[in-house]
Amino acid sequence: MWNFSKNIAYALLLVFMIIGTVDCSWDPYKVLGLKRGASISEIRRAYKQSAREWHPDKNRNENAESKFVEVNKAYELLSDPVRRKLFDQKGVVDDSLNRNMHNPNNRFGDGASFFSGHGGFRFQFQMSELTAFHQYRITLRRYENLIFPQSYSQPYLILVYSEWCLMCLHILPVWQRLVEDLNPIGINLATVHFDQEVELANKLGGRRGELPHVVLVMDSRILHYTEDELSNSKVIEFIRSRFSRNLIAFVNDQNINEFIGGWKDNKVRVLLFGKLELVRLRYLTLAFKYRPHTLFGYAELNLETTRTIVEKFGIPSKLDSLLLFQEDRDRPAARLSMADLPYSTLKDIIETNKYLQLPRLSSQKMLDLLCPPESSNIRRRLCAILVTEDREEDEEAREQLRHFTRQFKFSRDRIVFSYLFREKQTEFLRALLEDGKSPAETTTKVVIVWRQDTQRVSYTWLPQPFISGADNWNSSVDYLHRTLTKMLGSAQPLAHTTLMKDLVDEHAQGILGRITARLVTTAEVLRDHFTRQELLAVGSVVGTVLFIAAVGYVMTYLVRLEEETIRKKNKGLPKTPRPTTTELKLHELRSETYNGMVRLLKPGCRTVVLLLDNESMDVLIPKFHKAVWPYRKNKSLLFGWMNIDRGLPWYSRLLNLALKIVDEDEGADVTLDSNSVKPKNCVGTVVSLNGHRRYFCIYHARHPECVSDSGAKRMQNMARRLTVSNRPMNDATGAFMGFDTSLEDSDNSDVERGDPLKSQDKEPLITSGLGLHTQQFSTDFALEGLSNWLDRLFEGTTQRYNINYWPDFGNF
Repeated sequence: MWNFSKNIAYALLLVFMIIGTVDCSWDPYKVLGLKRGASISEIRRAYKQSAREWHPDKNRNENAESKFVEVNKAYELLSDPVRRKLFDQKGVVDDSLNRNMHNPNNRFGDGASFFSGHGGFRFQFQMSELTAFHQYRITLRRYENLIFPQSYSQPYLILVYSEWCLMCLHILPVWQRLVEDLNPIGINLATVHFDQEVELANKLGGRRGELPHVVLVMDSRILHYTEDELSNSKVIEFIRSRFSRNLIAFVNDQNINEFIGGWKDNKVRVLLFGKLELVRLRYLTLAFKYRPHTLFGYAELNLETTRTIVEKFGIPSKLDSLLLFQEDRDRPAARLSMADLPYSTLKDIIETNKYLQLPRLSSQKMLDLLCPPESSNIRRRLCAILVTEDREEDEEAREQLRHFTRQFKFSRDRIVFSYLFREKQTEFLRALLEDGKSPAETTTKVVIVWRQDTQRVSYTWLPQPFISGADNWNSSVDYLHRTLTKMLGSAQPLAHTTLMKDLVDEHAQGILGRITARLVTTAEVLRDHFTRQELLAVGSVVGTVLFIAAVGYVMTYLVRLEEETIRKKNKGLPKTPRPTTTELKLHELRSETYNGMVRLLKPGCRTVVLLLDNESMDVLIPKFHKAVWPYRKNKSLLFGWMNIDRGLPWYSRLLNLALKIVDEDEGADVTLDSNSVKPKNCVGTVVSLNGHRRYFCIYHARHPECVSDSGAKRMQNMARRLTVSNRPMNDATGAFMGFDTSLEDSDNSDVERGDPLKSQDKEPLITSGLGLHTQQFSTDFALEGLSNWLDRLFEGTTQRYNINYWPDFGNF
């Protein structure tokens, strides 16, 4: 009944294809501008160019839309290998096959075809050839629990397929050939059904519409096959390229001794001889499988560079050969010569001799392999460990123990001999020692160990050390042989039991090695997922950055080198102090700088000017500089000084303008005689000028604002009397402005002196810092209260004198 249904399905498919066949007057190659036989990459490149040219959004031609549809149709046909092959052979375009393969409602994957018959019946088309895929099918659980962990030592080639994928049927002969070629040489093959194992298929990179998909699971990595064509030779080349280049070393007459004599890395040496220049794939899989325990080398026959090796070991020139070396570099432990070395035979030989005669316990994994845990006392497996140091003096003791293992053929199933380096496995030895003993005392001693489980261990130290030498050899051998024979002949427990510490991995990669391995893995992943052009672009950017960093480092190094050279050259010379540059600059106010310092000031900016003469310059400028130093970072302030002998006319005109403003309410037109202003009385005055708002503030030791022993009310009264008084300007109230006053007796002068009983005295207005017996104002105390006045100035509490305009700087 099944054969009858299958025949009906074939017939329906044939009729459907004939109905969908059209004439081939339309040529997809001409549409894309290609010749017959173009590769897939050429087809894609031509399609992208034509699609950009005829896209309706970019091309305003009225035929652009139809041409764009035609380009897409041509690309769909030529990118499908089945339809393209049918077109190349018969010159027909199979539209029915196209409609069914790309049906969006198809739930069976690419290439699925179904037919709707009478009564709504639907027939699914299934080919019996797919059973070749089904017999290798795996599940997600099998992949995670078996295949992925085993990929560290055995590669797996996995095909993701679908039951309705026509291309999967097309590559079925290739897959069967791969099974026949790769399974016998240690590469397992498996398949994943896309519809039944969706999660596993997605994890392996399979996508609906991109089947079949081939990956290689190797060394716990998923490597994707990205070639356009799936053939036996290309897949084998893909697998070969994924093995490390240094997995098998090329051996010749020059490096043969170095290769064979390197067994101190705790690995046996396998030397293969072949007539081919290219290493066979089976040798690569063997080297990959046994790389933790063996190191492989390959020597090509019939070459001048390998003639000495061939003659030394008697290798047949027409046969492939294998030599396996342990500690003895002159006599191989195993050898084999055949016309074609089978993988299974090679595997058996290496499996039997994969450890040295006296292996070293160099890692916890090595201990687990040599001395596996065994809880049964009857089937227990003992491990005799010789404790030595990593030095040439102890090599003789190790060699004597090797000779002991060759002389007395103890079964490896009952006892295994090994050694370790005391200085590298200190923690492991400390757990096997009694209290108070040092690991240094165990040198050249033998400990018998029985691992009851992964942590608990029983042990016994042999009291007599294993001492080498002609005098001690016989006694050491006899004692060791008697003791081991007694232990193996009885089931008595060992003397001590303790918890074992894990061994240190002596072959673990350092941080530099791990970084290098990670970079290599990253490079391989990038190679699988990016095109060459994209990798070149990224590489150029990274190279540019590294080049810039390298150039910067070299320049920095050269500068540092030059500085050191100059320092050494000037080491004996006396050091001259460098002149310190002052961060705060004081500008001189004169006619050339007047506009910039006063008239053209920006809003919010002020100029603080000190008035002085030639005699007081050396005394007042340092004091003024010290007082204004805390405000040096204020960008709105400008500090300077003015020689009163040069700027006296301007200063008199400035005071005259200010007095006019303060006496406007009185209606008096007050004028100032510049001759009444004495330069000596102006020395030490500090004027703050606001050029934009046209006002200024005055600091002077005689100014009422600076009297430290007067209250705020007195300060206001004295300022008010100054601004509203219509007295002559030679009154005592104007002394702070520089007027020459004789301090005649008046009501105002007594009040300002603060003592009504001394109205006739001619003492200075301010006594703070001057002394009561000083009749002349001293420049040493002229700026004593400037710091406090500056604080009030920036707080806005000082008296402001407004003017209508700024007078010209010059003589009047």
